[in-house]
Amino acid sequence: MTVGSLLGLLKHSAVRTAFPVPCYLHRSSWRADSNRASLTRLRRQAYARLYPVLLVKQDGSTIHVRYREPRRMLLMPLDVDALSPEDRRAMLRKREIQLQQKKEEEPEMIDSDFDTEHYKQFWIKTKK
Repeated sequence: MTVGSLLGLLKHSAVRTAFPVPCYLHRSSWRADSNRASLTRLRRQAYARLYPVLLVKQDGSTIHVRYREPRRMLLMPLDVDALSPEDRRAMLRKREIQLQQKKEEEPEMIDSDFDTEHYKQFWIKTKK
């Protein structure tokens, strides 16, 4: 065999593997392209979109970060162990006051003048 024919065979096999002949018998696409996304929702663990958010640290300084949810501002929680005893007591007093206000705001739903006989017609079945 000559070198030219071997090179020709090598080129031919390389072209066949690089560019396979399309088979039109199976029309379903195995790729997750835009056509698939239009038919079903994308099943992703993490989405690519990150939103600009203002992060407020404990000391009051702010940083612009990118976050997975669209929010205007994120507040870092206070470290209770790092607070002084006076600050800790003041924070606990504020929490207690807020809890008491929430309890006072809850109205009682029980009305003493409620008459069940007035609404009896709605749960009794009538024969046709």
